[in-house]
Amino acid sequence: MPTPTSTEPDVTKDTPSGKPRDESRPDRRSDRWREHREARRAELIAGVIAAVRERGAGIGMDDIAAASGVAKPVYYRYFADKADLHSAVGEVIADGVVTAVVEALFQHREPHAILRAGIAAYIQTIEADPELYRFVLHQPRSGRSGTAVEDYASVVGVRASQIIAEQLRQAGLDTGPAEPWGFGVVGLVRTAVDRWLEHPVMTRDALVDYLTQLLWGGLSSAYTAGGPTTP
Repeated sequence: MPTPTSTEPDVTKDTPSGKPRDESRPDRRSDRWREHREARRAELIAGVIAAVRERGAGIGMDDIAAASGVAKPVYYRYFADKADLHSAVGEVIADGVVTAVVEALFQHREPHAILRAGIAAYIQTIEADPELYRFVLHQPRSGRSGTAVEDYASVVGVRASQIIAEQLRQAGLDTGPAEPWGFGVVGLVRTAVDRWLEHPVMTRDALVDYLTQLLWGGLSSAYTAGGPTTP
């Protein structure tokens, strides 16, 4: 298959012409260029996701370019490097996971049921698209301060913290532990699911039950003991 060639303009400049922008007045062309860049990034990310689903998590940039019909240099005009692309894909995948989990949570009001529904929705979403999830996990190393996994975990962890904070607030309890609990829940569940995907020694329902039992044992103390205690 012929290698895709680049026919796109260089979007790494501050303005379409590449000339310095006059900061003293609004530059509508620059704004439009920025909007175009964000839209193109989204298209490229969608192309990567489709390629991973088709060819698997081990896909490289040459295969991504061939599958998407977009030359590699185009990707590197919109992303700093392969790790940056992985990170962007990870954020999109995390947003999708969060959406699925939140939709499941809204179907329940009792804390234990909310916890179980969230864990179940998380696992179901990952199980439905395991190659894409593995692609995010097996990101390349680079000089970036963050990684795709860290970005993914941050998106999901922040949302989990917000949900726990709201539950504590509704119960009239201290919301201080919401963030460590939220990130702790996400870290525990993610690690268990990673292992289960590679070694599925039990059913998904059994995994959901075990994780719910373990996590509820700690979280329920906030409700049964009148809230968390400070050491």
